[in-house]
Amino acid sequence: MSHDPASFPTLEGFDPFSQEFLSNPVPIIKDAQAKQPIFYYPPLRLWVVTKYDDICKAARDWETFSSKATAFVPPPADLKPKIPDNYIADHFISLDPPEHTADRTAVARQFLPRELQKQEANIRQIANMLIDRFIAKGSCDFMQEFCYPLSLNVIMGLLGVPKEREHDYRIWTEDLFSVLTPKTKDAVTKPMTEEEKRERWTRLAESQEFFENFVADRVRCPMDDLTSQIVKVKDASGNQAMPTPRIVRKIHELVAAGNDTTANLMGLMLIHMAENPAQDAEIRANPALLPNVVEETLRLRGTSPGLFRVTTKDTELGGTKIPEGALVWLLFIGGGVDESHFPQSEKWDIHRPNSDKHLAFGHGRHSCLGNPLARLEAKVAFEELLKRIPDIRVTPGQHVEYLPVMTVTTINHLQAEWTPPKSP
Repeated sequence: MSHDPASFPTLEGFDPFSQEFLSNPVPIIKDAQAKQPIFYYPPLRLWVVTKYDDICKAARDWETFSSKATAFVPPPADLKPKIPDNYIADHFISLDPPEHTADRTAVARQFLPRELQKQEANIRQIANMLIDRFIAKGSCDFMQEFCYPLSLNVIMGLLGVPKEREHDYRIWTEDLFSVLTPKTKDAVTKPMTEEEKRERWTRLAESQEFFENFVADRVRCPMDDLTSQIVKVKDASGNQAMPTPRIVRKIHELVAAGNDTTANLMGLMLIHMAENPAQDAEIRANPALLPNVVEETLRLRGTSPGLFRVTTKDTELGGTKIPEGALVWLLFIGGGVDESHFPQSEKWDIHRPNSDKHLAFGHGRHSCLGNPLARLEAKVAFEELLKRIPDIRVTPGQHVEYLPVMTVTTINHLQAEWTPPKSP
């Protein structure tokens, strides 16, 4: 097998950091699926996998496609002492069995659908509290005034983290996802200025200290929250099942994933409704269609473009030979637009019979634990939103900017408008 990058198949013009790809990756992915479903991207020295069956096969085969494939943009030298050496290695997405199995078991029970259904009333209450703040204005920044605050308040309540740091959690989430990058043998090539790098790592060092203190407090004095439940889980020997440093990383990860992915799902739902007027009218007339809206949005755009793997040996996937030690990007959103599974896949169709077979929450051992919560939040939030503001819509003519991140789909701002209610 050749290990010479010059011999690897590539896709001309591919750039995962371009606004063209970030805002509408579907045409680019479908072009790749037709020409070169698995290809090499030289700037980051990684392989990109775009088709459903290939993605699933790799995601299931953790012994060949290891999850130990995520790194971070290195912090400035003076900040390194404040960042643990295992900062990324202890993140859930970077673990393989047996560590991943043990840690997932310690957390999984709290994310069972029957446990999360208890959150429905809380989600409705939070949604209405937020709507009360802006309904009279007739417009809002939908992401900053509804989506992010809603999902963040839900996850804060679940974990028991102090609500007075709400603003910091949002900033830390963006910082964390911004420094994540594929693990390469050489220098990290993700675009980031020295000034941005210093600002993000300064805040992440602060977040590390905060979460260490928070978890230590829960170890000493457990409360009625998810963090305390994780702390109290014991292994077969009666010891704390998940080491405290990994609990710190897990709580930070849950705050980040819990507020970012669901918020962006809701933003994408409103965008797709605006782009499909006939279906938009159907949804407003029949909110029972909202679960379909959630699934079809996840299929077409998802909340995570994909995750990284690294090969532990020479292998072959989808007829393409990939060498040992290769970085691989499993492009989950590619699975959602694979014609062999989803005919006319570029169309957003809330009546599609198999929308829920998407890969938006991953596949295999690393399928997202919080997916029942994300689905519930988005459905319930839009039920309340359409009940209170029936004509809410995306403000026409705006340019929606997407954060240049490979592991999450991130919209910072989305303007929405409606007819304000008449004063009594």
